[in-house]
Amino acid sequence: MNEMRKTLDVPYYTQPTPITCQSTCLKMYSKYLETKRTMSNIGANKAIEDIWKEINTGTERPAQVRNSYTNMKWWLEKYFHPTKFEIKSTIDADNAIEQVVTSINRGYPVMVSTNHDRTAGHIILVIGYAGYVQNRSNPNIKFICHDPYGKFDPQLASRQYGKRRHESGMSLQIGGEFGPGKAIQYDYDGIRRIRQDKHSSGRFYLIMVKA
Repeated sequence: MNEMRKTLDVPYYTQPTPITCQSTCLKMYSKYLETKRTMSNIGANKAIEDIWKEINTGTERPAQVRNSYTNMKWWLEKYFHPTKFEIKSTIDADNAIEQVVTSINRGYPVMVSTNHDRTAGHIILVIGYAGYVQNRSNPNIKFICHDPYGKFDPQLASRQYGKRRHESGMSLQIGGEFGPGKAIQYDYDGIRRIRQDKHSSGRFYLIMVKA
């Protein structure tokens, strides 16, 4: 049984405010795409707070709802044309695992919508995986994630999140930052919405480059 693993070299950023997880993940994604294309891009160089304004209050945004997945997709396509993105939704864990692994293998991270005991909603970025076995069910797979709010998920049993998300953090000369939420490992429950008292419990929402 050959276990596969892969991690993409995606810069990490800590979200500057409690409500900017989605725009911080867009910043991380765009900086990675800029590096992948080896050219400067105006989207990648925008401040995280300015990205938040574009997707939540900007006049060009296609959806008027705050924190809309549609607006996140729109923002990526606006600055990284002609690359197309799509929003995937499934309650099937095996299907979600296969989609994320396929995207990482193609060289693209995946934005995911999560929730758990500490939050009604949160966005993180999957940059890799470990322990994957092809053509098998993969209940023990681990996903390598950039969580801009630190070690936030309860499964990590950590307090380094929220106001402590900057602990031991630093800016890196090669770009990006180091912090508690950089390249942490979650199981598949860590990348889906699991709160039964909130909408879409048990569902995976994935924003990824269109195949």
